[in-house]
Amino acid sequence: MKFSHYHETVLEQWIYEYYQLNHIETPKDLNIVRIAEIFGVEVHFDSCKSFSDNREGVIILDERESPARIRMIFFHELCHVLRHVGDQRKMPELFREAQEAEANAFLLYASMPFYMIEKLSLPVYQNDAITYLASTFDVPLKLAKERLEQVQRREFQGILMAAAKQHGLKKYNESTDTPPPETKIYAYYDPTGEFDAPSQLIVEVDPETLFNHEEITFSPDGPFERIEENQLEVFDDSKPVLFADMTVRDDKIGVRLSNLAARYRNAVHKFVIQMKEIEEVLHFHGAF
Repeated sequence: MKFSHYHETVLEQWIYEYYQLNHIETPKDLNIVRIAEIFGVEVHFDSCKSFSDNREGVIILDERESPARIRMIFFHELCHVLRHVGDQRKMPELFREAQEAEANAFLLYASMPFYMIEKLSLPVYQNDAITYLASTFDVPLKLAKERLEQVQRREFQGILMAAAKQHGLKKYNESTDTPPPETKIYAYYDPTGEFDAPSQLIVEVDPETLFNHEEITFSPDGPFERIEENQLEVFDDSKPVLFADMTVRDDKIGVRLSNLAARYRNAVHKFVIQMKEIEEVLHFHGAF
C-alpha cells in the first residue's frame, strides 16, 4: 500500500524528532523502558491498576495485563505525563475529554509511527494488513485497525485537500490580530490551577467561516472573553482541537478549520483548546 498523500501531523513530527534523535528506527526499537527513558519518564510494573502521575513523571503499569495491552496503556499514559497538567478527577468533563482525545491520538502515533508503517510491505487485504500491523508493533488488533483506518482516511483527506486547493480554499487574513468577526474565543480559568492565565480556550466558529476558510489565526495572549464553570453547559457539545490541528504564523496560533471540518463532518462549531497544547505548539515552532 502506498500513502503518497498522507501528511504527518505536527504531533507526529514532534514524536518523530524525538525518536530519530534517539535512534528509534524500527518497531523492535519501541521498547517501553527505552521509550520512557528517552522522554525522561519513570516506568514501574506492579500488580495494581495502571495509572500515571504527571507531576512526578511516573507511570505504573499493571504487570497482570497482556504485553499488547500494557504497551497500549503505556503510550496513552505517556501522553498524559508529557503533555497534560492538572488532576482529571477535579476538572470539568469537557476538558477531561479533550485530554483523553489527545492521549488517544498520541497513542496511535507513538506506538505505530507512520515513518515505520510506510516502510512495511502491507498485505493487500484489510484484515491481513491489520493482523500484520498488530503483530509487527505488538499492539491489540483493535488498535492496529484504528491506526490503519486513520492512515487510509488521512490519505483520502490529503487527496481531497489537494483538489480543494486548486479551487482556492481561503485562509483568513493573517495580517490581523483577530479571527473573523463571527468567531468568538472564550477563556476558562481552572479554579484549582493558576488564576493569572486561562487553562483552556473555547473557540466558537460560525458556519460560514468553518465551511469557507482553511484556517483562522489569533494571538495566544488574547484578549478573550472569560467564562465561569457554571457557563460551561452552553459548550457541552464542543470537540477538542488537537496539537496536530494548530500551527504558528507570525507569533499567532493558527487553527486548521479544514482539519476540524473533515474530522467532525462539518457538524461541530465549538472547539476546546488546552493552553498546554498551545504552549507546546509555540515551543515546537520556536516561538516560545
